Amino acid sequence: MAPMVDLSHEPYRELVRGYGGCDRFYSEMLNSRMVPTENREKSPYLKWAQLDDLIMQLAGNDPARMHAAAERLAGFDPCGIDINMGCYLKKVTCHGWGVALMKDIALAREVAAAVRSATTRPVSAKLRIGYALDTAYLLDFADMLVEAGMDFLVLHARTAQDGLSRTARWEYIAALKAHVPVPVVGNGDVATPQDAVRMFQQTGCDGVMVGRQALARPWIFRDIRALLQGREAPEAPDIQSVIQRLAGLIEAWFDAETALKRFKLALPWLASNLKFGHHLCKEVNRAQTLPQARDAVTAAFSAGMC
Repeated sequence: MAPMVDLSHEPYRELVRGYGGCDRFYSEMLNSRMVPTENREKSPYLKWAQLDDLIMQLAGNDPARMHAAAERLAGFDPCGIDINMGCYLKKVTCHGWGVALMKDIALAREVAAAVRSATTRPVSAKLRIGYALDTAYLLDFADMLVEAGMDFLVLHARTAQDGLSRTARWEYIAALKAHVPVPVVGNGDVATPQDAVRMFQQTGCDGVMVGRQALARPWIFRDIRALLQGREAPEAPDIQSVIQRLAGLIEAWFDAETALKRFKLALPWLASNLKFGHHLCKEVNRAQTLPQARDAVTAAFSAGMC
């Protein structure tokens, strides 16, 4: 399951685990400037229920800060640590973080080496095609990451300029997989379990990362496994129960103000399964507390709105 800001939190992970889970979860993007001194008791970003399936993702471009942050995260003994070299958002790239690191291969090498030297846990990098459709540059960049000690690579098969707006170019995943000696995980345009199977078949990748569709259908990993094993996917769960379960998990995990924000942010994804999901979101957005939001969900389904 891909890292997604304000959505890749423990309640969502617990929701996915309840439907069979996935092989690896990613944390939200963690700020390398904050992690070394961040108070675990107060921070919503350094909270988890289990670590054996969790990869922590770091963002930054200062090798010393990235080393210190990775060293602290490694002390928690996560499943692995990932370097964010793929986020295209301006609020990230303006600092030289995320995909902006792909503009400076020398600095990216320093960052990768700094994180690698901070831990014996698996270290990976999540990247994009880059700023141009330049296969040679992508492969050179990947060679540098492998030489710096990355244990595997994750490729979101779009350019920095693409954002999330155009069809992912899976041929770049295939090219990367054919070139590097480490495992490659493909990311981009996996909307259905059939898409995941097709990505495996077309690219030869070692793993498939799912982002937005995992928010909309937290059971998608269960269904992908079924297809890969030659079985029919089970019936989708009742969406009202899924929504209420996530609300309960969020309510138990966060303070009241954060909980309401996180639930309102998550709801449109789950509501996308409903013919009139936008009406449900409109009703919930009026709520001032999470209990009110949950009551609005119950009322909407009772009234047959959804």
